[in-house]
Amino acid sequence: MSEGARVDVGPTVPQLETVLTQAWHAAAERGGAAVALAGRLGPAAEPTAEHETRDVRVVWANPAALELLGLGQGELDDVLLLDAAPRHQRGQAWPLVAASLLRGTGGQGIGVVRRPDESTRRVQVQVVPLQGGWLVTLTAHVDDAKAARTAAAEADHRFRALAEHAPVGIFLSEAGLRLGYVNGPFAELLGTDTGALTGTAWVDAIHPDDRTELLEAVHAVLAGQERDLRVRLAAPVTSRVPQPNDGPDDAAPGTAPARSSQRWLHLRLAPTTTPSRASGFVGTAEDVTVRRAWEEQMSYQAHHDPLTGLVNRRRLVAVLTELLSSRRGHDRAFAVLFFDLDGFKEVNDTYGHEAGDRVLIEVARRMQRTARDQDVIARIAGDEFVVVLRHVGSPEEAEATGRRHLAALAGPLKVSGREVLLSASLGIAMPSQVDTPETLLRAADRVMYDAKAAGSGGYRMAHATTGRPDAADDAEGSTL
Repeated sequence: MSEGARVDVGPTVPQLETVLTQAWHAAAERGGAAVALAGRLGPAAEPTAEHETRDVRVVWANPAALELLGLGQGELDDVLLLDAAPRHQRGQAWPLVAASLLRGTGGQGIGVVRRPDESTRRVQVQVVPLQGGWLVTLTAHVDDAKAARTAAAEADHRFRALAEHAPVGIFLSEAGLRLGYVNGPFAELLGTDTGALTGTAWVDAIHPDDRTELLEAVHAVLAGQERDLRVRLAAPVTSRVPQPNDGPDDAAPGTAPARSSQRWLHLRLAPTTTPSRASGFVGTAEDVTVRRAWEEQMSYQAHHDPLTGLVNRRRLVAVLTELLSSRRGHDRAFAVLFFDLDGFKEVNDTYGHEAGDRVLIEVARRMQRTARDQDVIARIAGDEFVVVLRHVGSPEEAEATGRRHLAALAGPLKVSGREVLLSASLGIAMPSQVDTPETLLRAADRVMYDAKAAGSGGYRMAHATTGRPDAADDAEGSTL
């Protein structure tokens, strides 16, 4: 009983100590503003509020209640319950609300507190019967609509504070495609100010070829799904060339010269629902131009020969797998030309590996000049090259193309100031119904060695490949 204020109401208040003890413990459990009442109610038949509460007094209040009521520690003396009721609001005064609850088994309602400065506060009144009195708990009441508006304003303030300090672009749709909010980093990514991006104007900043994909993604998000996509900006930007030691997030300026390139954004969209408004979404935008260039560079290095720039064996097998598994008949109409340079070891031994590398680079150039746009050229080993001829109508067409490649490779080449005559041996294989990339390459390789054994610059055609080691035994060919 050391906290709160207490008044000695004399012997007319029965069992006061019991009321105070119970009130103190109950208030300690419930918390908040609490007052204890003692006394007796007037006759229920009497019509006036004064009679209903004429002998009920406030006998104890905890500090929270004193603060709410605007009273000091010594100001509870002889305070009648009715004294706290504003005369112009007695129908809503918390004492009368409490009085109506005192006659029953307790309960709760909404009332008004009048403070000494004449200000009023709406409170929730909860009454719990005690032996010889009552415990009344007063809780500040906030209108639901006002509370919702306050909570929404606070949430919006927190969102904007977070968004403005975020390292990525953030944009918020108020309805459909219309943006109601964009942060500074998003405007900076799109090269304009925030005011120019509200509404639907932001769509114009996206590359025309990517707008359809963006609109489809927004449609899906408005239907309740989430979407991730990469889009280009309409205007190119100047960016650095990724360096070999760069990582995917390395955007620091390097030593390579800058170049004009397409800027790429990674957009993440998630649906939002706002009461009384149409569906919208929230999105983030991250500049992934450098990351994408790095990914492309890593992919290129994984699938290309670093010396000649031709595709490597891994990529070649992927191409053959795709062609062999295609259900389109014209995709399966292709041929594999397997080349092996004649006398390349002697060039390496005589002139050195640097000269040998220049020979290989020149061979790649000549094959690229001879090949068609739809053909695939690969270097799969030291001096072994493969050309995949797509859309070949007959073995004769494949042989004619092979002869053109052999003729292009047979021209003279200067190595270390000396003229060297190149030649190559060629094996040709066309797919059957049971071929895999490995069996097809093995068949072409086998007949290539048959051609080499017959003399430099020749070719052989494998027939009826079945994937068995002897698949190329039935072969025909010629020496140029």
